[in-house]
Amino acid sequence: MSGNRVTPIQGLIIVSIFALIIIAIIFASQFYFSYVEVTEAANNCFNRGGHPIIEKTGLEMTYFECITN
Repeated sequence: MSGNRVTPIQGLIIVSIFALIIIAIIFASQFYFSYVEVTEAANNCFNRGGHPIIEKTGLEMTYFECITN
């Protein structure tokens, strides 16, 4: 009686699926925090009566200016 043993291929598939899930969670959190950073900066500028100028490269905000009159 051999039981329900996990073969090496099945183990590799399980580890790969968990790795993909973790990578997806990391990317999703990076997108979320990038969105929050830009949104907060823009909202603070709008609250002061200004107009924000924002440049992004990938997920990073590379330039921010709040123009007020």
